[in-house]
Amino acid sequence: FVRNDDRKTLVKLARRAYEREFRKPQLQNDPSLISMDATPGYLFFSSMLPQRILCVVPWVKILIILRNPVDRAYSNYQYVVWRSGGKYKASFEQFLQVDLNALGEAGVLVNDGEAPLTIEQEDAAWNKYLGLAKEGPIGRSLYVIQLRQWCQAIRGVGRDCESQMKVVRTEDIKKDLNGEYRKIQDFLGLEYAPMKSTEPKVVNKYGPMRNDTRAMLEKLFEPYNKRLYYMLGGDWEGYWDP
Repeated sequence: FVRNDDRKTLVKLARRAYEREFRKPQLQNDPSLISMDATPGYLFFSSMLPQRILCVVPWVKILIILRNPVDRAYSNYQYVVWRSGGKYKASFEQFLQVDLNALGEAGVLVNDGEAPLTIEQEDAAWNKYLGLAKEGPIGRSLYVIQLRQWCQAIRGVGRDCESQMKVVRTEDIKKDLNGEYRKIQDFLGLEYAPMKSTEPKVVNKYGPMRNDTRAMLEKLFEPYNKRLYYMLGGDWEGYWDP
């Protein structure tokens, strides 16, 4: 619903699609109903999806759950292996290299000593990268680019990013599940109701990452994490530093 040539949103088509998906008549007839949707793709495709969603529901509340970007990339790989039924035989390092190649070709990453990209350059490079990316194990962990574009889109429709978007860490959820759950319900304007079960629904176990691979990823993510800490403030400073 967003044209590639001029980035204009095809508003009518977007609205028709969302009306079908979210059962517009039922929602209009019963104000007590709340509709929700969940997918990691909403954050990743940040150069197009915010405009598509906000032209239909500019009041939407966005809940974003982030985890350590290195661990997220490794979990991404393990999920791909699991999804293939064990048929995917590439190593984690080979899996990463595919995405590094796409990020490099798109111009998202800069080499040591090079000047950082301007916002306009980064946006153009990110949009190109999304056309090249496959699984995106590294790109999906460059959180600050995606959050910045979401905030930019929210402010572009005259709304307040701070009141419409909440970022939660998986580490905090593990420490205090009910406490974080209550904060999320408050953010969504829901009456508090404790969770019926705190047992994990899915638990995957796999071997450790190579130390040199972890060190490489920590170095790669460091400048993006610093920008993220600055953007979110509070207790984010240095949170995922090695």
